[in-house]
Amino acid sequence: MKNRFLVFLIIFLGLILTNSQIHSQSLASTNLTTINVDDLSDEQILSYMQQAEASGYSEQQIEALARQRGMAESQISKLRRRIDRLKTMNSRSNNLLGKGSANASSRQSSNIELNNAFGEISKEREGGELSYTQKRIFGYSLFQNNQLDFSPNLSIPTPSNYQIGPGDELAVDLWGATQLNETLIVDPEGTVRPEGLRPIYVNGLSIRQLRKLLKDRYSEIYEGLAGREDNTPTIFIETSLTGIRTINVSVIGEVNNPGNYALNSLSTVYTALYASGGPNENGTFRNIQLIRDNKVLKTIDIYDFLTSGIKVSDVLLRSGDIVLVKPFLNRIELNGQVRREGTYELKQGESLSELLKYSSGFTDKAYQNRLQVVRTTDLSKKILTIDKDDFDSTTLKDGDEIDVKEIIDRFENRVIIQGAVYSPGQFELKPNMSLLDLIDLADGLLGDAFTQRVNLTRTNPDFTIESSSFNLNDLREGNIENVLLKNDDVVTVPSIYDLRNEFYVKISGLVGDEGTYPFINNMTVQDLIVLAGGVLEGASLGNIEIARRNNDQGLNNLAEIIRVQLNETLISENPQFLKPYDQVFVRTLPGYEVQKTIRIEGEVVSPGEYALSRKDERISDIINRAQGLTPYAYAKGAILIRKTEFAEEKSDLELSSEYLQSLQERVLELEETDNSNSMAYLVSRLEEMKSVKSDLQNGDEVGSQIKKDLLVQNAERDSLIVDIEIKEVEPVTLELDQLLNKPGSKYDLLLRPGDVISIPGKLETVRVAGEVTSPLNVRFDESYSFKDYIFQSGGYLQTSKKSRSYVQYPNGERQGVKRFLWFKNYPKIEPGSTIFVAKKPERAALSIQEIITASTGLATIALVISQLTN
Repeated sequence: MKNRFLVFLIIFLGLILTNSQIHSQSLASTNLTTINVDDLSDEQILSYMQQAEASGYSEQQIEALARQRGMAESQISKLRRRIDRLKTMNSRSNNLLGKGSANASSRQSSNIELNNAFGEISKEREGGELSYTQKRIFGYSLFQNNQLDFSPNLSIPTPSNYQIGPGDELAVDLWGATQLNETLIVDPEGTVRPEGLRPIYVNGLSIRQLRKLLKDRYSEIYEGLAGREDNTPTIFIETSLTGIRTINVSVIGEVNNPGNYALNSLSTVYTALYASGGPNENGTFRNIQLIRDNKVLKTIDIYDFLTSGIKVSDVLLRSGDIVLVKPFLNRIELNGQVRREGTYELKQGESLSELLKYSSGFTDKAYQNRLQVVRTTDLSKKILTIDKDDFDSTTLKDGDEIDVKEIIDRFENRVIIQGAVYSPGQFELKPNMSLLDLIDLADGLLGDAFTQRVNLTRTNPDFTIESSSFNLNDLREGNIENVLLKNDDVVTVPSIYDLRNEFYVKISGLVGDEGTYPFINNMTVQDLIVLAGGVLEGASLGNIEIARRNNDQGLNNLAEIIRVQLNETLISENPQFLKPYDQVFVRTLPGYEVQKTIRIEGEVVSPGEYALSRKDERISDIINRAQGLTPYAYAKGAILIRKTEFAEEKSDLELSSEYLQSLQERVLELEETDNSNSMAYLVSRLEEMKSVKSDLQNGDEVGSQIKKDLLVQNAERDSLIVDIEIKEVEPVTLELDQLLNKPGSKYDLLLRPGDVISIPGKLETVRVAGEVTSPLNVRFDESYSFKDYIFQSGGYLQTSKKSRSYVQYPNGERQGVKRFLWFKNYPKIEPGSTIFVAKKPERAALSIQEIITASTGLATIALVISQLTN
């Protein structure tokens, strides 16, 4: 131990030198007279101890340097004691054991060591939850808590009542005229053997008594301890406890892990109880006995610690002590409206009031005037009713059950007012309070109050309910007697709006925000249009209709129709006021249409996008507007691409919104260079117009939806036979050469919005595809027939289905191979055509089972025929 101290001391001195920025100087020039060990924290000393192994100084060098530079012997002794104490604390924190002798350790090998006991119990506590019964026992979880293990605090000075015993380790330091560091261990006989002195019996002494005795005995060989004639000592002595012994304690009775435990000598009864897992479900928490020398030394009541935090009678244990946990005598079940429900143990003679104290008392909702106790007798159960005045004098028995009831949810002095008053709610019922007084408390009536009939609902003593109505005007004028209120009366002041439906008006059509709006007195059509965000482009202000609910008793009349004409400033010569439930319709101008466009591309003089000018405009009209075909156009290859019913059609409003969006983007670009107020106002108006919503439909939208639904139904039905692909656009066959020769004929189709006319240039190839040896494009030759082109591509494959071959012409028309008896008629080939040879359908080979089934069927038929012929 001494060597380790010196090794640490060199690190300590080296750090001092480093902090003083004189590390490069010799130790001989360093002044250590001002060093105060008390200023160092435990963490600092521990950190220096970890660096001690790197030291290369000898023991003599360290001692010489420390004394040479003036470090006081008292400081060296303090430092030594601090190191010894920290080493002891380190050892205790690792194993919670004192430094007993090897023989004592071997003799107690059958005991449960404290570190093992705590480790095993901790694992058990972490592994499983407490049962419902264990959780309810008041105090049971105390010894199951890993955060509260009652382990002794080894960082405090040795308690004054600690008694020295065999196995304790003592450190004796002498400094001054003589230097001595001696470690003494109390032997099994209770003595220590200082060098040069006879054995000293120290067993059972306190720390104070020990220090006085050792000073007296060391004075026999060190006269400077006693002082000279002037009573000034030249030698000083310090005695400290550096290692504590191990004691063997038995914990028996109703505990979770009874047995012998090896604890350190600073352990108490609570430490032993925690090591054993505490009382089990049958153990007492109120009468735990500490037995020493076959006598009951102390009785411990855990409830003192649970309720006040004071560990009464928790004394230091000695080797051979027995902690006895007896079975409980009285346990009471307490449930209901108390702050801590559970199972409580009462001592003999404890009253109901003390039980309530252990549970921390009643909750704020508890009925406290009396309690009912369910008690088990020899044959059955009985109920005891305990009044509040008898709580202190009532004693309980084992097995009693108490359920604290909740107060009933009822008021003693409450009245309620609701409806058309400024402050509806609950109010205190005061003596002789009347209905008018309650209305005044509620800050009076609202403007919509219906005063002719105020309702009063009253609950009678037999809990039947009766209702009565009063005219407030008569009450105020004294025409009827004032109404006095009773507890739980409910006064309802109706609103005039409660007596009729809420009024509204509705507007639809070309307005900014269609929908329903609240009716306002003296509201006009113009007012409603403004509320709805104004009219949209294309609205017919001269043909606005109002549909009014019919009040005529005629059976044939459904609604009254009123027509209104407005000018562009929403002014009418005859203002029309609306009535509740009116519906206003803003129609579209006759013939109003957002521009509809088609596209023509390919070999025309002026290809591009064209707006339809008429609903009956045809293909020939657009070609004429495009200035006709170019000399390179191939009229027979022209094709028309048209949207189907499944294409997403944009409504007029959506098209207008797209145009506004494009305008806004352009304006925002201009705004970067033009910061005028007019430009900012334009941007603001465009932002508002983007939010306009309307459910207005195109004229043929319903009909198109019906056609679409029919096609879907047919496709779903026919898809059981063949897959049908539904597309948004499909080609339409054109015969452009016939169309140009006969404009307006059946070949000249009417155009629809979104149509695309594609006119290719001259084509000079024919494509052969499908089940042929080498699919390719072949130069068109008027002298070639269908078979010639097949031959050019290498001929048919074995998988080809020749009869299903067909020709796809550039204009979208398709012609297949026709057959009559043994003769085949092949379609004519035009430039740009595609010859497609179909593939035979794959046939699955017959399985053995199918062959056997067919053979059996044929054999049966043959047998039947044979019997019939015979």
